[in-house]
Amino acid sequence: MKLAPMRFDGFSWRHNPREIRFECEKQVCEKLTTDGGSLVSELGGKAMVIRGEGELYGSDCAEQFAALLDLYKSSGEGVLVIDRLLPIRAVFEELRLLGQPREDVLTYSFVFREAAPRSREAESSCAARPGETLWDISYRFKIPIDTLVRLNPGIRRPDDELDGRSVFLA
Repeated sequence: MKLAPMRFDGFSWRHNPREIRFECEKQVCEKLTTDGGSLVSELGGKAMVIRGEGELYGSDCAEQFAALLDLYKSSGEGVLVIDRLLPIRAVFEELRLLGQPREDVLTYSFVFREAAPRSREAESSCAARPGETLWDISYRFKIPIDTLVRLNPGIRRPDDELDGRSVFLA
């Protein structure tokens, strides 16, 4: 099965990372009771951390890394899209070049941290950002994808890049 390329803030990876890890944690509190037992309470979730490693291939692998580094330096909060998973609003937190560069191959690692959820703005439409799909807009405005598909019959597939098109939200 071929997966669509990972994307963030309008940038698409040429080759998906070979490894991606999702780190999800909840804060819990345990209190001892007078009878020797304990009570556990959930205090809420921590921001999810997405880590991974991959390779950049080809005679232009140094240029590919430079483009990734530019994305890291210039991006703030954006939407991270990994095929077959829900889009995640995240911040590009870390980028590292690993090991010795080899001819036509650079190995790198990355870290994204989930951003705080945004509340839906009372808008009836929006202009899609560069590289955005209906999935990205679904996540950004907290609208079910089925609703966006129904409201936007002119958009053939929810994973098509919309680049500036107007999208109905309500």
